[in-house]
Amino acid sequence: MRRSLTLVLAALAAGLVGAPPAVADSTDDYPIPRRQIETSCDAEQYLAAVRDTSPVYFERYMLDKSNRPPDVQQMAVDRIHWFYSLDAAARRQYSEDTATNVYYEQVATRWGNWAKVFFNNKGVVAHATDVCMTYPRGDLSVWSWPVAR
Repeated sequence: MRRSLTLVLAALAAGLVGAPPAVADSTDDYPIPRRQIETSCDAEQYLAAVRDTSPVYFERYMLDKSNRPPDVQQMAVDRIHWFYSLDAAARRQYSEDTATNVYYEQVATRWGNWAKVFFNNKGVVAHATDVCMTYPRGDLSVWSWPVAR
């Protein structure tokens, strides 16, 4: 044991063995779950599905959204609409860009969790993307959730 440890330490000191280079890139489910990248649902279909399949997460998101200035709320809605307008390849590139450049997503500079219900919980995403096609497209009323204070 002691001899093998000595050999490993000697190899490290000689530069023969080292850690692999660090790489910061997205994976199939990070930072944006693959199911979000591949879904054909729109933002409203998905959000309505979250409301019904993961109501606690939906309500937390809507409460957090309601605590933002109106311009930031609108920025988040516009940005998620933009995301859903992309094809899967462009969504994957967006995921890569957000994984490798902390300053890439400008909405996040005003609201760090602007897309939390859309991207940050694979379980919520899985449940909602399973059923989102059963909801009407473009129903903007889903964004007007009354928040109890």
